[in-house]
Amino acid sequence: MLKGAVGLTTKRLFTTESPNLKPLQIKLSNNKKNQINVNGSQSAPVSKRIDPRLTKKFQRGSIYDPFDFSLARIHLDKKFGSNSHPMNDMFEKFGINPLDLYTNPEVLSQFVSSTGKILHRDVTGLSAKNQRRISKAIRRCQAIGLMSKTHKDVSLLPTRTSGRF
Repeated sequence: MLKGAVGLTTKRLFTTESPNLKPLQIKLSNNKKNQINVNGSQSAPVSKRIDPRLTKKFQRGSIYDPFDFSLARIHLDKKFGSNSHPMNDMFEKFGINPLDLYTNPEVLSQFVSSTGKILHRDVTGLSAKNQRRISKAIRRCQAIGLMSKTHKDVSLLPTRTSGRF
């Protein structure tokens, strides 16, 4: 603040030189790792990779919305976008109707968890239509008593070994 001024005005003086600060040096090496030197000391190389699903490539001159950078947009692109990982539906490959397997608990046990719950479509890799059919076949098999509702078929459960050999 300047003395002798009638009003209470303050002036701030900004200088380009600061005696306490040293320049920050950034060096980029050929292997794409960032190396930053502060005060001449070596720091460990830092490697950061961004998942390509989280990056959006825009064409030059295109207009974009902040929503385009949100996780909700990434979820929508994943849900409605092209299917880069096709489902491995073995029933479609071999032309088998899963409803015909309700009398075969050994096959149906592959689509049931160890606690007896029907596995999700993401785990089984079936199409939506065949997932519904396999679920119905499992419920039929359980209803007529060929398959347990609380665990997998006994022959498919992991065997326990004793602690001593």
